[in-house]
Amino acid sequence: MPYTLKLPEFEGPLDLLVHLIEKDKVDIYDIPIESITEQYIAYLDSMQEYDLDGASEFLLMAAMLLQIKSRMLLPKDEDDEGEEGDPRQMLVEMLLVYRQFKKRAELLRECMSQASLLKARPPLTTLGPIRKVRQYKLADLLRPLANLIPEPQVRPAVIPRQEFHVQDKMAEILERLSHGSGKLVFSEVLHAGRNRSEAIASFLAVLELLRLKKIDIEQQGAFAPIYMYRREVIADGTE
Repeated sequence: MPYTLKLPEFEGPLDLLVHLIEKDKVDIYDIPIESITEQYIAYLDSMQEYDLDGASEFLLMAAMLLQIKSRMLLPKDEDDEGEEGDPRQMLVEMLLVYRQFKKRAELLRECMSQASLLKARPPLTTLGPIRKVRQYKLADLLRPLANLIPEPQVRPAVIPRQEFHVQDKMAEILERLSHGSGKLVFSEVLHAGRNRSEAIASFLAVLELLRLKKIDIEQQGAFAPIYMYRREVIADGTE
């Protein structure tokens, strides 16, 4: 019985074979070569116009199908040894590889379709500098202190007698914050000392005032000066 097929355009002969196998729901490892060959040739007969380059590929596959069909129709001699296995084996391997590539191509098309729905947004820009109070850790204050104190010369280690008290420096800093602009530059407080002992005492006084929440510190940006402010106290005694 002749076949009358109205099939869409296919990308190649393997694409047509995969369509025929999936349409008939047959096992790709056990292709009914006679039925598939007849449907394949019927499709070629239904083509109205032939593209020489495209048609040559379809005709070559048709010749391969007819060769496989004829080999399967030949009687098998049980005494023959060294003969090839199933004549359809090479065709099955070609179809398996093609079907894998086709699935990968469909996955890529889906990814491209989803990517077309996305749109990148340029980074947001601010209108001006935003003042932000930052809480500094001990390590952040130790670094500028290390830069202000000169490296000692090589000499026998001598522990100097402490000349300044931390409590005195705390009172001095609070007194200075109560006058003038109400703020002090952290580096100037350390530089105001006459020697290393006074600089260390001033630094420890700043840390203690921060711990007691008597002062706040602020820095506008990286490498900018660090300012100290006295905390405001409300009438009921809360900060």
